[in-house]
Amino acid sequence: MIIVAGFIVCLAAALPAAAQEDVRPIPSWVSDRGYWVVENSTDSSIVYFYNNDNQLLYKERVKGQLNASRKKTKLWLTKELEQVVTAWEARKNPSKTVGRQNPSLYRQMMGGVSGLSSY
Repeated sequence: MIIVAGFIVCLAAALPAAAQEDVRPIPSWVSDRGYWVVENSTDSSIVYFYNNDNQLLYKERVKGQLNASRKKTKLWLTKELEQVVTAWEARKNPSKTVGRQNPSLYRQMMGGVSGLSSY
């Protein structure tokens, strides 16, 4: 009986250590504010930007195909996602209105995200 109890205590002590080893760090291109989806066709790509509530915030057609498996592209898309979510939240909450003091955010709110067609 003592051997079984000792085995159970050892097993219980080893479980948290084994579970911690399986935790992987979150990649730098993963946003905590939403996600993006790339849909490629033969001559262009469509990028969809969503918030964490799965609401489509913005969609952009890009000439050429985006290689979403490249880290550089993922980092760029995540940066654009952050801008889209910021603009959407500012538009959704008028009490935090952004004026012309922040030109890039103002442009995004008034006419969408610029620069997507450059990638």
